[in-house]
Amino acid sequence: MAGAPWRGRPQALLFIVVAAMGLLTCVTLIVFDARDTGFISAYHAASKCSSPADAMSGDTCRYQGEAQVLSTSADAGHKTIISFQSLPGRELSTFFPTGGEPDSSALQAGGTAQAELWSGKVTRLAGKVTNDDPEEYPTSGLIELSAFLAVLALPLLAVGIVSARSA
Repeated sequence: MAGAPWRGRPQALLFIVVAAMGLLTCVTLIVFDARDTGFISAYHAASKCSSPADAMSGDTCRYQGEAQVLSTSADAGHKTIISFQSLPGRELSTFFPTGGEPDSSALQAGGTAQAELWSGKVTRLAGKVTNDDPEEYPTSGLIELSAFLAVLALPLLAVGIVSARSA
């Protein structure tokens, strides 16, 4: 049985690779949580803009006002394209979360709707949040999921290292 010590090496390598991927996922989730939490903080701290152009140039203010509805489509995830009179030639598109779209009568092509613009994105339209609203970002469970993955990955990494040394 001269080859017996080598049998554990592929298994040890597999443990180490899976554990490393789990830990990399943990780091990625933490980075996403920090980024999204920063977006939410900036959104809440934003003051009121006097024009849509101000809201297009940064995240320090939010503009709320009437927007012209150019088109709507339910085929591609409830996409709506709008424009603001003070931003000639500029069209902004937005999508609504599934089940969170406004009533079809609220958004008619050629009509107007109340819109909120922040950081160059439409965050609310016709009283409903859009996919670009930072408050819709999934930050609530990212840290907990990261901790759970770390609890699984760290022992797996230890087992992999011990197995590799003994093999």
